[in-house]
Amino acid sequence: MLRISVICLVVGIYPAVVVADHAHEDLVVGVDGTGRLKIEFSHWDESHELLPVSGLLHGWLGDHPGFAHVENDEPAEDMYTLEEGAQVWLEVVEFDGCLSAYDGGFVGGPYNDAGDQALLGDEHLHTHLEWHIDSNAAGFSVLDGPWEATFRLIDMGDTQYSDSQDYTLKFVPEPVGVSLLGFGALVVGIRRRSK
Repeated sequence: MLRISVICLVVGIYPAVVVADHAHEDLVVGVDGTGRLKIEFSHWDESHELLPVSGLLHGWLGDHPGFAHVENDEPAEDMYTLEEGAQVWLEVVEFDGCLSAYDGGFVGGPYNDAGDQALLGDEHLHTHLEWHIDSNAAGFSVLDGPWEATFRLIDMGDTQYSDSQDYTLKFVPEPVGVSLLGFGALVVGIRRRSK
């Protein structure tokens, strides 16, 4: 009976799909006065928590932060709106092992090798990638985090903006998910000893 309760608890906490929640800040994409793509984000130093997931993907998954175009020119910040004809892509510089990104809806990806490119959108871009820490990857250890995603933005549209500088986001498993992973290992260990 205890084994069935534990299984129900774990399945109930591991969502199959993570739904976009726009309550968090997105990476705001614009261009500086020299015509170079630029991102404003006030949480670069923070590690972003991903939620436990199982099914087709295992580990932790989340869609924050997302990407949104700057809506108004901000001369004091040297940040300007994207012009019509822009086509902004994320290009992978380096992702830590076990970390990948997918397009929203999983229509493209995984993106994790240097040079991989994901379309973010045009001058009105507002999109969320799915960030994934794969607990089934070879050599995975929850102690290796946080996992870093280093990327740049490039423009393949008519505007031909210069590439952005390299940016790095950090991701960690949600603490409850890490606790459940440890609890699951403990339960398996107890079951094996009892046999």
